[in-house]
Amino acid sequence: MSSMKPTLPSISILVMSYNQEAFIGACVDSVLSQEYDGELEFIFCDDNSSDSTFKIIEEKVYHYTGSRRIVTHKAEKNGKVATNMNIAVKLAKYDWLMRVDGDDILHPDRTRLSALGILQHPEAVTVAGGLIPFSDKITPVTNPKVEDIIFKSYHYADFTEYEAPRGLTWWGGTMCINRRIFEVFGDLHKDCSVLDDTVFATRSLMLGDIIIAENATFLYYRRHESNISSAGDKSGNSISELIKSDSAARNYYLRGIPAHDIILDEIKDYTAKHSEYGILYTYFKNRFAELKRQAFFWKKSWSERIADAKIQGPIWRKIPWAMRVICPFTYALAAKYMKKS
Repeated sequence: MSSMKPTLPSISILVMSYNQEAFIGACVDSVLSQEYDGELEFIFCDDNSSDSTFKIIEEKVYHYTGSRRIVTHKAEKNGKVATNMNIAVKLAKYDWLMRVDGDDILHPDRTRLSALGILQHPEAVTVAGGLIPFSDKITPVTNPKVEDIIFKSYHYADFTEYEAPRGLTWWGGTMCINRRIFEVFGDLHKDCSVLDDTVFATRSLMLGDIIIAENATFLYYRRHESNISSAGDKSGNSISELIKSDSAARNYYLRGIPAHDIILDEIKDYTAKHSEYGILYTYFKNRFAELKRQAFFWKKSWSERIADAKIQGPIWRKIPWAMRVICPFTYALAAKYMKKS
């Protein structure tokens, strides 16, 4: 007697675009070429671009010869990332939502591996994977065989007051999220446009687990002047890149501050009925306090920086903190190693 194959999850790929005419073509090509045996649809949601971004999308869609459902939408006026995302979610008809930025490129395995994580982990509310930054041309990466993909599950109980579980990193561009996070918590608040991936993560942790493909690439993340605000987060361990993006990273964190209270209030309201999630509130409250301190650290005088940096101990501890005084945002990397000491 042959065993029945599991039903593949139905997935909607949501492409968010705004004034990305130089990059949107490659993004659309990577989306429309996704190979998947399950139900799949493509939602292109443009935030009223003033350049030819939406025209390029329409041309690509016009020449598409596949059978997948495609929806294109251009907003009547420019809103924010969160508003654009809310519109795309309403246009989508499936329960699993894969968010893509219009300047990034999907790995060919992205949809298949997202579905694999969903099938292997019924507790999943979000499935995500790795990304590879690039500036001009991508260097294609071959993922391991399906049977060798390592998925790790992260649970709210894995958090402490000051620490997220080791290895948990969520990149919004690699996430495939379940529609329940909108059904339970509602639309994204407009002020959460910068930290929308954090909203997805906190909501997912309150409804289930985040599943990460630890050894698989889901996305090629494009670095360019318009999105360098997140380079400090996505550039990896390059100190030179952290220094270079100091100002942009600072502005990124400053723009994220309005979302802090919104996210905390959302967690607090849910915790009122489900007290076990209180640890998430405590962790993110402490985390946001630290991010805010980082954002305003640069305004301090040199003497205040030195005092705040607490430069003490052996030389291997002093060097990272010295970096923090010289260029406030370079210590994001340094702090990571300090916590391990």
